[in-house]
Amino acid sequence: MEKRIYAVLGLGLFGASLAKSLAIEGQDVIAIDKNMNHVEEVSELIDQSIQADFTKIEQLKEAGVNAADVAIVATSQRLEDTIIAILNLKELNVKHIIVKSKSQTYRDVLLKVGADRVILPEVDTGNRIGKELANPHINDLVDLGQFYHIASFPVKKEWLNKTLTEIDFRANYGINIIAIKHGEQPYIVEIDGNLRLQDQDELLGVVKDETLRRLFKG
Repeated sequence: MEKRIYAVLGLGLFGASLAKSLAIEGQDVIAIDKNMNHVEEVSELIDQSIQADFTKIEQLKEAGVNAADVAIVATSQRLEDTIIAILNLKELNVKHIIVKSKSQTYRDVLLKVGADRVILPEVDTGNRIGKELANPHINDLVDLGQFYHIASFPVKKEWLNKTLTEIDFRANYGINIIAIKHGEQPYIVEIDGNLRLQDQDELLGVVKDETLRRLFKG
């Protein structure tokens, strides 16, 4: 895994969770918040936990944010503060800026002032949970955008005892199968087209939303 430097600005619940997760994954993290209590909450995991105001460019420089490969503005309480943070990060030549937003309207504004990516965690979580509740047998692992996902799903009755070649998922369903696992065993990536599917098998594939809904409706 390539090691990068991430600056996380704002250590509320979302920002602190993000900063800790990046640190656990072995990435270099600069964690910043005005509230010292928030800084102390992540300091055991993150050496560069700094009390600073990210609307002040000099304080960002002192914290070393100009060395970051990616900066995440992880708070969306005040739009004006977020905009100032983006402008400061652009001034510091941070390569990639990700910003948390609380509305689609704000998202468009933030992109215009220089954010490379805007995330809406509440919207994303709501969409994901809705899909999980409506399709409990499907595990949506990664959203690839453009309505494509990497998802795991069970073997349907009509696929039982047939080989992957016989079923031809790509031609008949528009699904690219990338791995398979038998019961509780690990996923197998090097797949033999002559492998016959069994009742406890689970498939991992790149698939469209509409395909999953069509295959597993009801």
